[in-house]
Amino acid sequence: MKEKKHRKRRILPVVLGTAGGVAAAALIVVFGFRARSFEVEGNEYYSDNSVVTWIQNDDLAKNSLYILIKYNLMDPDVPAAVDHMEISLKNPWTVHVQVKEKNMIGYVDYDGAYLYFDHEGTALVRTKKVMEGVPYVEGLVFDTSAVKLGDNLPVEDDSIFEKIVEVSKGLDKYSLKPDRLSCSDGGIQLGFGTVQVLLGSENYDERLAQIDPILEKLHEKYPDTPGTLHLENYDGASENIPFVPDKAS
Repeated sequence: MKEKKHRKRRILPVVLGTAGGVAAAALIVVFGFRARSFEVEGNEYYSDNSVVTWIQNDDLAKNSLYILIKYNLMDPDVPAAVDHMEISLKNPWTVHVQVKEKNMIGYVDYDGAYLYFDHEGTALVRTKKVMEGVPYVEGLVFDTSAVKLGDNLPVEDDSIFEKIVEVSKGLDKYSLKPDRLSCSDGGIQLGFGTVQVLLGSENYDERLAQIDPILEKLHEKYPDTPGTLHLENYDGASENIPFVPDKAS
C-alpha cells in the first residue's frame, strides 16, 4: 500500500507539470501569436487594405499562427485576381503576405468602370484604375447582366480569348505597343495611331512580325495618312500587303 501511495505521489507532479505545460503552450498560442500588423507585397490589382481585410474576414484570423497554417497548408479561398498568397511570420505578431496575382490579358468597359479578365476569359477585377501594360479591348460582346467576378465572361465564342493571348504574346515578342485591340467577326485588329491593322483569326506570329517594318515604310511614304493595313490573309508566300488609305484622306 505504501508503495502505491509513493507511486501516486511521484505521478501526480508529472501529470500536473504536463497539464501546466500544455496550458502554458495554449496561452502562448492564443495570446502570443495575436496578429497585430500585416506587411503586404506583390499586389497591384488590390490595395494592401483589401488584402488584409480579405484575410481577416475569418473569426480565427486574429491568430497569426492560424493564418500561417491556413494559407500555407490548406486550400483557402482567395480574391478572384489572386493566384495564391504565401504567408510568413516576421515575428509572432507581424504577418508577411506575398501576393501572386493572375496575369490580366485585357480589359473592357463595364458598369461605369473597367473589367479586367485573364487568358481564360475569367472576370477578375472591376475598377476605375487603368493598369499599365494591359490592353484595352474593343468589340468584345457579352451579356453585361450575367457578369460575375470569378466566372468566365458570357461571350458567344470563348475562343476569342485564346486569340487575344496569342496576339499578346506576339506583341511582347516583337515589342509592339498598339493603342487599342479590337475583336470582330472572330478576328483581331490592332490600332497604331491612325493606322488600323487587320490580323484575321490565325497565323498571328508571322503577321505581327511584318508590322514594325511596314509601319516604318508607311511613315516615310504616307506620313500621317490614316488607313487600314490588311494582314488578315498574309502568309509566308504573300508578295503584297495592301495598305488602303481612308477615303476622307
